[in-house]
Parts: sequence; C-alpha cells; structure tokens
Amino acid sequence: MSGAAAAAARALPKAVTFVTGNAKKLEEVRAILGSSIPFQSLKLDLPELQGEPEDISKEKARMAASQVNGPVLVEDTCLCFNALKGLPGPYM
Repeated sequence: MSGAAAAAARALPKAVTFVTGNAKKLEEVRAILGSSIPFQSLKLDLPELQGEPEDISKEKARMAASQVNGPVLVEDTCLCFNALKGLPGPYM
C-alpha cells in the first residue's frame, strides 16, 4: 500500500457494528447518530449475563467485538429502583 493509500485508509473511520436484532432500537440509533458515524447492524446471540449493569455492558461489548473483529455498540436495559437498592436491575 502506498503512503497516500495508507493515509487515506487511516482517515476513514471503521464502521461501528450496532449489535441488535430489534428494529426499533436500530431505528432509534439511526435517528440519533444520523450519518455522523458510519455504522451497520448485526444480530448476535450473546449470553444473558448477570452482575452489575456496567460490568454486563462491558462484557457484552467485549464478546461482540471479538465476534465481529471490530468496534461495536451494545445496549443493555436495566430497571433500577433506589428504594430497592438497585433491584431488579438487570434481572427484570
């Protein structure tokens, strides 16, 4: 690869893979990101993890990035009530 071609390849951001099989979530991300970040979507079968919400998201992202061999965006939903010390959290 020539120097100019290598510089051009570095200048183009790699597409981010949004890991979801949910069409509504994909629609929301498209509305939020628009064309600011190149992205694609992919449905992956990731395990339902348990633990703290931050840890779950980090591990899901790590597993997904390993499977797609590139940058990913994952979403994990929790419902946390302070009066219940954060429960049900990711266990809803």
